[in-house]
Amino acid sequence: MPDIRIVAQATSVVNVTPLAEASQEAAFLTPEQFSDLYEHICNSSTFAGFSAVPWEELGMCDVINEPTEEPESTRIYVRDGWPVAAMEFDVGYRLVPGMITNHWQQN
Repeated sequence: MPDIRIVAQATSVVNVTPLAEASQEAAFLTPEQFSDLYEHICNSSTFAGFSAVPWEELGMCDVINEPTEEPESTRIYVRDGWPVAAMEFDVGYRLVPGMITNHWQQN
């Protein structure tokens, strides 16, 4: 299996609005990088809907929000640098096989 871990790159933020300053999230991916990662998840995942993913498991992940102005954008969940799942608003979750393994019950 190739090493596809996500490595955050430091980016300088230009023209930040006061509202955006209050909610600085993991905005390390460009729209093109986000699309490539999302495409990879779609190609290697299975659709699980909303009910198959325990919220405790996703709470242990870092979230990368789609770099867009849309309020309900796609989210990618990453654990230890590896993509775990993607959540499309009003559609559901796509899970990378073997990545949701009830880690929250083991802690």
